[in-house]
Amino acid sequence: MGQMDGKVAIVTGSGRGIGREIALRLVRDGAKVVINDIDEAPAKETIAEIEKMGGKAVACNGDVAKPDFGDRIVKTAVDAFGGCHVVVNNAGYTWDSVIQKMTDEQWYAILDVHLTAPFRILRAFQQHFRAEVEKERSAGKRIVRKVVNISSTSGVNGNAGQSNYSAGKAGIVGLTKTLAKEFGRYDVTVNAVAFGYIQTRLTKPLSEGEAGEIEVQGRKVKIGVQGGRIAAMNQMIPLGRGGL
Repeated sequence: MGQMDGKVAIVTGSGRGIGREIALRLVRDGAKVVINDIDEAPAKETIAEIEKMGGKAVACNGDVAKPDFGDRIVKTAVDAFGGCHVVVNNAGYTWDSVIQKMTDEQWYAILDVHLTAPFRILRAFQQHFRAEVEKERSAGKRIVRKVVNISSTSGVNGNAGQSNYSAGKAGIVGLTKTLAKEFGRYDVTVNAVAFGYIQTRLTKPLSEGEAGEIEVQGRKVKIGVQGGRIAAMNQMIPLGRGGL
């Protein structure tokens, strides 16, 4: 028996990187999972891996920042598996620049994906679980649900060249604290995890050229980190390297 048996989880940005590992861990613990990626292929690969493990997953692909996405992904969980018990808001990317060079488009794009998208998803989640909790309590049941919002040390400490990302990740901490107070009476816990340097395609050294750029809503966005910055981050980490 896994601690997540009978539970249904949504993990955004789970075709790759941190989100994929979160989804795989939830499946190992018994959950059924809704996988999301902006691209179809990585989501398919993650679902194939889950099915190899004997787990169950479905995809809800696309841009989490679209206005209808929150309703769509919660509906996917309910239609496929009959409910939703866990939401992990993980999807995101960076579009860096110092403030004097940052455009309004850069600012709003990053706030949309890191703050507005989780807001919409959690609004849709609340509309689902409130009715379910009332039914469960009438039947004498108590089911605990979970929300985990992914923040960053950039949101806690700030980071040069990331005023948009840092603001979004700080905002998700404020949203987390507020919803912990709103959702607690429904037996829903709401927490945030602020990662530091984790080695994913978004943080590859620019010299490697593997990541290069991603496409979001028709925009080409350069990704990767200067090697000098990676070396500086590694010096601050006791193990001497970022998380794997």
